[in-house]
Amino acid sequence: MTSTGHFLPDEKNHEATRLLPYVMAVMVYLSALAAMGGLMINSGFGQWTESLNNRLTIQITTADHNKREAQVGDVSRILQQTPGIDSVRRLNDDEIAELLEPWLGAGNVTDDLPVPAILDVRLNASLKVDLDALRGMLAQISDQGSQKGSGDIYLDDHQQWLGRFIRLMDTVKYTALGILVLVVLATICIVIFGTKASMAENRDIIEIMHHLGAQDGMIARAYQDRFMKYGLKGGIMGLILAFITLGALIYLSRDLASDLVDRPDVPLSEIGLLFVVPVCAAFISMLTARITVMRHLSRMV
Repeated sequence: MTSTGHFLPDEKNHEATRLLPYVMAVMVYLSALAAMGGLMINSGFGQWTESLNNRLTIQITTADHNKREAQVGDVSRILQQTPGIDSVRRLNDDEIAELLEPWLGAGNVTDDLPVPAILDVRLNASLKVDLDALRGMLAQISDQGSQKGSGDIYLDDHQQWLGRFIRLMDTVKYTALGILVLVVLATICIVIFGTKASMAENRDIIEIMHHLGAQDGMIARAYQDRFMKYGLKGGIMGLILAFITLGALIYLSRDLASDLVDRPDVPLSEIGLLFVVPVCAAFISMLTARITVMRHLSRMV
């Protein structure tokens, strides 16, 4: 017997579905962009926030140089004696100037500028530090060095800022996942519509095939093979467009806020998984077409 797909009209003359590969390309393009965005956020910013979760920043803003240096020594001793703290490092003048340059501009951090002393504290991830008790001890040192007791030692555990940022990350990731689910559902609906339109267009041919003894499975195979081809063709086109878009965005943002934050790295190992998207599009198209044809044929007299 000849191939099961030969009874269907040629694809160029198949008015009901000849544009379907291009529609599939758009669907795969949107889903690939959503997946790429989620992977980049999860890999790039996830590592960044994880590193900040195990760090504290302490600023000592006492105006008097001698008092400030004495407070730095006292604070360092307390930190080194606190369980759960792995290391304490004071940022040098060059590092502080580098932190201030995005706001003040290069070369504007002069010696007469009142710059605080900054301590970078690394925590042990397996031990919990009592931050309230630590703030209390730092407050005592701050009050001793300040005549008005206004306090000039500040501990920043980044949690308030990180909490908002992590919530934003989660929102973006769940939005990307939602877009992906909606695109898949839209793709299924498009394939169902295209399959029914094609069967309506070729109803006479299908009835003749039935009279000649063709089984439902044979007709379904013809449609599922054709729609699998549509899905694979559209998936490849959509994925190529998605990679072009991603490359363009990375190129255009290469200097964006480079002094403030690092751009998230592109997880190449995970991005490589997107090459299975055209296969998934082909499989969804094939399975949807088969189910649609089989259900439709079961209702035909």
